[in-house]
Amino acid sequence: MILGITGAFGSGKSSALRYFASHAWHAFDADAVCRDFYEQKHAGLFAAVRENFGDVFTVDGDIDRKKLGMEVFSHPEKMNILTGILYPLLTEKMVADIQFCRQQNINGAFEIPLLYEAGFEKYFDAVLTVWVPPQLSRTRLYGRNFSDEEITKRTQMQLDAGIKLEKADFAVINTGNPADMTSQLDKLFAGF
Repeated sequence: MILGITGAFGSGKSSALRYFASHAWHAFDADAVCRDFYEQKHAGLFAAVRENFGDVFTVDGDIDRKKLGMEVFSHPEKMNILTGILYPLLTEKMVADIQFCRQQNINGAFEIPLLYEAGFEKYFDAVLTVWVPPQLSRTRLYGRNFSDEEITKRTQMQLDAGIKLEKADFAVINTGNPADMTSQLDKLFAGF
């Protein structure tokens, strides 16, 4: 099984991914992969960001991800430019990991926040959406030091959580405590 995991900002996608990883599934975290591109100073990424965004670099020559984030979450056209730079790199890594799972005959869980927005659902046997009511998501994100403005900007860039829920093959409704989510995942996992 090659499972895509998606959901709204602050829904609990990473918790779902950790669940599958704890059951010996190959785990792919799209956000972590993208962070690696930044941290490893991927030449193509840095050149394209410099060309398209100019002064979003630290004095050490690193991309200032907070500054870049403020730019792209404030201007949808800039988000389109950044995704046009990152998605080919992410797709290449994701497809390689999917091929690895298929060749090794192992299950894989792939957490991709913008899975539907990127059209990535075609790569997966099934998609799991982790859903949370918007206000509960906001409360959780406040606890992770996101401002109301940051949450609103990021949420507006994503497909509505309800639409992700409708499109999914499977769903976890994450409104309770972690034990409730684990119980739902246990039931789902038993069916695989």
